[in-house]
Amino acid sequence: MDGLEHYRSGRGRIPDRMLKWFLYGEGLDNLKMAEVPVPEIGPDDLLVRQDANGLCFSDTKVLALGNNHPRMQGRDLAHDPATLGHEVAITVVQVGENRTSRFQIGDRFIVQADVFYQGVSMAYGYAISGGLAEYSVIPTPMMDGDEGCYLLPIARDTGYAAAALVEPWACVVGAYNQGHRDAPKPGGFLLILAGDGAAARDLSGILDAVGPSARVIIVGVEADRTAAGREAVRIRSVEDWDHLTAANGVTGFDDIVVLGHVAAEEVERASAKLANHGIVNLSGAEPFPRKLTLDIGRIHYNWHHYIGSASGRIMDAYNEPRGADLKPGGRAWFIGAGGPMGQMHVQRAVMHREAPALVLCTDIDGERLATVVDRFSGIAEKRGITLIALNPKEFTPEAFDERLRQIAEGGFDDIVSLVPVPALIEHATQFLSDGAWCNIFAGVARGTMAQIDANAIRDQGVRYIGSSGSSIADMKETLDMVERGELSTNASLAAIGGMEAAHEGLAGVKAGRFPGKTLIFPLIKGMPLVALHDLANLYPTVHAKLEDGKFWTREAEEELFRLTIARDA
Repeated sequence: MDGLEHYRSGRGRIPDRMLKWFLYGEGLDNLKMAEVPVPEIGPDDLLVRQDANGLCFSDTKVLALGNNHPRMQGRDLAHDPATLGHEVAITVVQVGENRTSRFQIGDRFIVQADVFYQGVSMAYGYAISGGLAEYSVIPTPMMDGDEGCYLLPIARDTGYAAAALVEPWACVVGAYNQGHRDAPKPGGFLLILAGDGAAARDLSGILDAVGPSARVIIVGVEADRTAAGREAVRIRSVEDWDHLTAANGVTGFDDIVVLGHVAAEEVERASAKLANHGIVNLSGAEPFPRKLTLDIGRIHYNWHHYIGSASGRIMDAYNEPRGADLKPGGRAWFIGAGGPMGQMHVQRAVMHREAPALVLCTDIDGERLATVVDRFSGIAEKRGITLIALNPKEFTPEAFDERLRQIAEGGFDDIVSLVPVPALIEHATQFLSDGAWCNIFAGVARGTMAQIDANAIRDQGVRYIGSSGSSIADMKETLDMVERGELSTNASLAAIGGMEAAHEGLAGVKAGRFPGKTLIFPLIKGMPLVALHDLANLYPTVHAKLEDGKFWTREAEEELFRLTIARDA
């Protein structure tokens, strides 16, 4: 057995000590590496080797906020430091005696980091020690969690980097799997805003859908005459929406149906009380005199939906005429396409089985935008896709808008925002075509308000969606695509380094230093952070095995491991 096969087997000697990164508070200065004992496991645990760890922009948010990060609140990092890293590929090297029927040495996994155990969030790389260590303990919550096992097995011949990058890629894949309920929530909490003209509407369909157990509140000038015969709380006006929901024992509305002439301000106030996965149905509303100011952070993080239908029939709006995926043969615009996640979205678009006909990439960083063209224009051309790259800084605002109209007369079928800038999202919405989807992918904070054209939702079927993270199903789908050869997660990799390079790597992620993903190989010692195109100077035989001199491959990884880890083994 050669050194590389010995490493892959997971049966090598486990050292007594290892390197591990600890975060003691906010800021990079509080991220420190130390040599510590390899942890011991209990009978219900696994000891795993960290083979690869992708660095995520989410990690930099923890660095920036420290104890104030939502996943760290209540924790004193100064005395209980965290180990970051959730984009990982791991190998089991020791199995607790109570786990031997399910796991064995050499098993390989990726991790769904959003762990819940007995209703409590215990995210990997946050509450549970993550991938920036040579070895880690996998505890019971990750194997017997609320959604089952959060470890997803990977094939023996899947590369370590390719596997680790499934996690960020699953967020991209999951963004296009989003949707909403196809009916009001049965037994939920329904709010009807009943303006002038509401009483004339037939609400039998929606009331049948929610069922007799649903709690219904009707607010507005026609509250007394709307849905006559249905038991409901009826109020002409609301001064305190917090009091209204608290008095009825709920935190938010599952569905809000707007009927007749309702003031924009009233819709805005009510929408602030929307529950997770809540829906605002605008089909029965009369046109609004202005755009609505809505919390787009909650579209992203809380899966809020605003829907409408040109038919004006309330139930029609719940039936999506198309899914959230990019429209086949359509026109797609990616805002902030030059960043690591942006390039992943563009790669997916040009390689999609049913790709859009036109892909527009915009970014204010000319160098990163040029990288998008260099990486993906060839693939787009071969597949008959028009790929256009524009830097808004090279235009006046008026000239840029005119260029957008020339590129997509009638508007874009899909706009994906990869930058958390409300002004850019607001600007882009004027270029949505009928039936278009606006995907707020970048994590704008809750409470971030933007002006949204509700009349376009009501009359033209425009939809706004967002997503945060991925599900186990998203990760399984992405991993299957990788292992079937339908998706190259390796194509998104831009820089690599050994364990000591993690600090510099995170600083680089924060600064946008590289036009793709940065990944650490924790078991490699003494390797600096290096862009793939610079590998020729450090490891020429590794560079020689890159695809087209720029894309990471399994062969390049094997060569790197032979020169480093396997040699040491």
